Amino acid sequence: MAAGCAARPGVGVATLSTTVPASSALVLPAPGTLSIVSVIQRQYTNAVEQQIALSTSAATPGQNFISIQAFGPVETTAMPGGTLAFKPVQHSAIRSEIRAALPGRALAISSNFVRNSYGPFGYAYGRGAGDDGCLYGWQQIRADEADRGRLNSYGSIQIRLRVCQSGAGEKELVEMMYGYTIAGGFSGTTWNPYGTPAAVDSGIGGGEPLRVAIEERRAPATVVVETGTRVPAVRRQTEKRPVMRRAEALDGGDTVIVPSPTGGAVSETEGEAVVVPSPVCVTSSSGSTTCN
Repeated sequence: MAAGCAARPGVGVATLSTTVPASSALVLPAPGTLSIVSVIQRQYTNAVEQQIALSTSAATPGQNFISIQAFGPVETTAMPGGTLAFKPVQHSAIRSEIRAALPGRALAISSNFVRNSYGPFGYAYGRGAGDDGCLYGWQQIRADEADRGRLNSYGSIQIRLRVCQSGAGEKELVEMMYGYTIAGGFSGTTWNPYGTPAAVDSGIGGGEPLRVAIEERRAPATVVVETGTRVPAVRRQTEKRPVMRRAEALDGGDTVIVPSPTGGAVSETEGEAVVVPSPVCVTSSSGSTTCN
């Protein structure tokens, strides 16, 4: 009895969807754009589907995501989710997808022919809430019929991108379709949705060594700025000469000595002096002196 109630090998969770780590994502957004928030995986008998939620900072309701459906030889699981139907790209189906991903938003399907590293793709662009720009992109990756007939290029991939970003224009959002990377797939030689790689242009190389013109790297010119050295100004020192006193200077000139009428002190004059004649004085017998 107890043995009948024990868990049996292969028991799984009764759901078609499981959460896997971001490192298990089969497709990665363009570098430097949005980050991976979560990865929800659904496994079928003929395909693996992942919806990868991306960071969202827009005013438009809804979650940014990039999804992938990889059709190929799936390993046996305990509870597969049946068979996933392959749907070719049709405009009517794409319009239904746009309405489901961006309800109430008018997106115009671009008529431009664009292609990335995996081949041609399509997109629709329009305005979201506020100043949001919104894009819905799609791509089907599948080898040509001629390659599929060689039993080595089976399988296909479906890519969908839904993104709204504040202030983003059409050119900026389309770059996300150019820059995403498929990082996983199925093992085996028969699974190759990419087909035969395109041949290299015959004009490249021509059988001779292919050289790239490389310009010589020149060292940047060094600019030398000469700064003038200021020479300190030398103050001119005047020679100090002794100041001659007036009495000493009088000795060196042409001096005329005028005798005083009283025979007193001698007066000195400089330059051309006026000579005053001395008066004639007569002394009488009584001792008195008379001057004329």
